[in-house]
Amino acid sequence: MITSTIKTNLILKEIGVTRYSLRPEPNQLVDKEVNFYQKGNILTLLDVPYNDISQDQKNLLGAIINAIKPIGEIEIMKTIKINKYEDISRHIDQFLAVSGIIIFYKNNFNIKTFLPTITSPNLNEILTNPSLKKPLWEDIKTKFIF
Repeated sequence: MITSTIKTNLILKEIGVTRYSLRPEPNQLVDKEVNFYQKGNILTLLDVPYNDISQDQKNLLGAIINAIKPIGEIEIMKTIKINKYEDISRHIDQFLAVSGIIIFYKNNFNIKTFLPTITSPNLNEILTNPSLKKPLWEDIKTKFIF
């Protein structure tokens, strides 16, 4: 006996429509965007593009970078799609005269570099919870300001 489900599948097969398809494994869906912002010799990795952050977040980022006293007038904004497991060091090497990296991002990145690197909560979290500034400033003092 042919059920309605079998009949539907046969009709769909005849017209070239597959009813079910296998989903790719989750580890194959690995592309993510990394948003870079460089001012002077300080490179930051942001969770959203620089142009999409609020003015308060831009002011906070500016204050953090200016406290380190960046050398040079370079200002670069760039977004790169990467594989989840990819070492992003080769992308960092494309930026000129970088002497330190600050990551304002929740995800851990695979970075192999000799440059001083600080991992911090994202800018919005710092604005919402000002107590997160203290550990960030302490890291900046020890790693960037000698």
